[in-house]
Amino acid sequence: MSNRTSLMAAALVLCIAGVLVGAAGQTPQQPRMTTLKSDFIPGEKTLFYDDFTDMGAGDAPKRFKSRGAAPELREAGEVRQLTATANGQLTPNLKSLPANFTYEAEILFDLGRGNARSNLLLFSKEREALTWVTAVSGDGFDLVVSTKVPKFEEFGRKRIKVDLKQPVKLALWMQDGRVRVFVNGEKQLDFNQVELPLIDRVEIQSGLGGQGASVGYRSVRFAESAPDFSQTLFASGRYVSHAILFDTNSDRIKEESAAAIQVVAKALQANAGLKLLIEGHTDSVGDAAKNMDLSKRRAEAVKSVLVSQFQVNTARLTTAGLGATRPIESNDTPQGRTQNRRVEFVKQ
Repeated sequence: MSNRTSLMAAALVLCIAGVLVGAAGQTPQQPRMTTLKSDFIPGEKTLFYDDFTDMGAGDAPKRFKSRGAAPELREAGEVRQLTATANGQLTPNLKSLPANFTYEAEILFDLGRGNARSNLLLFSKEREALTWVTAVSGDGFDLVVSTKVPKFEEFGRKRIKVDLKQPVKLALWMQDGRVRVFVNGEKQLDFNQVELPLIDRVEIQSGLGGQGASVGYRSVRFAESAPDFSQTLFASGRYVSHAILFDTNSDRIKEESAAAIQVVAKALQANAGLKLLIEGHTDSVGDAAKNMDLSKRRAEAVKSVLVSQFQVNTARLTTAGLGATRPIESNDTPQGRTQNRRVEFVKQ
């Protein structure tokens, strides 16, 4: 089956599933946030984001400098990906990274009859300050993290098994000298006392061997690491979260939101007098009335989980759905839209 055929089949399944859920008209059952093991929290301030939703067939990627073989846009329904079919490099339009940051990428690896790599390289003054190699072959999924500053050091490596029929979610979290690597939400590598110089260039390399291999990027995000919830809330009266995620056009909270939900619950448990207004916000894509309703249901979903799963008194939580009425960035770009899709907590 070709890549395009596979994408179209996957999109068709998603569309059918969406129709069935919508027809049922029932509130989806939420994952058990108390028991899910997820300690990755995406950075809150988006520095770079692209999901290629405003890229047309035959266009060059707008937010990357492309070198080597030209990648191509492949799409089927709502599924879109920038696909590398030969060796090449993508450099995000990103001038630098802060000391604490996160990187997330959703990638579909198609090995064909060969192998594939997607490597993240972080440069400082043209030297590789941090390199994360993800090498995929028929018998394994290899992760290697190293540096060449001030001298070469391999921090660690690991081989894991991954279902390559589905896109793989890769994430890296740099926080106070600690580097953690995640694959599909599971922590795989963890190092501390890592001192990185200022990162002034980022490069994503696609390496392919054999016949028919490709690397398809569904989304790429860099963000400044999340500040402390309680400290931010009590200092400013408001905390903006981009780490509480939902299924598309749904109020079902994604499992990878567990860590962010747990942080809010711990703050409420530690401060018995704390009351919160939970605000749901959407981007402006689609019908305004439907977005308003969706934002209300999402705010209610977060409250419901805090009450039913973490035993927070319902009287301490109120909700509001604001739809797309209070954007914090322009809705004209993928990065702006992802910033506007958020949950905010307001101290009452």
